[in-house]
Amino acid sequence: MMYLRFVVGIDNESAHRQDGLFTEINRLKNDDLLMDYQNKLVEDTFKCFNDNLPVPPYKRKKMSKEAVAWFKDSTTEYIDRMLDLVAILRENNIHVRILKTEKPGMIIYEDEHQVVAKSKKY
Repeated sequence: MMYLRFVVGIDNESAHRQDGLFTEINRLKNDDLLMDYQNKLVEDTFKCFNDNLPVPPYKRKKMSKEAVAWFKDSTTEYIDRMLDLVAILRENNIHVRILKTEKPGMIIYEDEHQVVAKSKKY
């Protein structure tokens, strides 16, 4: 099984300290920097995630700040939606990295679509 993580930043920055796509997309939305079609796609994508993807219990389980979420490569619907967000960010000149690994670290949460793992150094 392969795991994927999407982060914003350049290659020489530490990936476990980089923001995820949702944080950066929300910044663009809040600063009114998205075009109408981008806003529509973001709203549809966020609705899909909010309605269907389980939220890992970060606070309830008091997970370490080093714990990060990775998509399972089998969850193609959500990966496709993340790639839509990648395209929007890149259209706004924001560098996105797509990390891939077979060993995301020590898995402390898992569901059908994702894992949360205590990250290793990238």
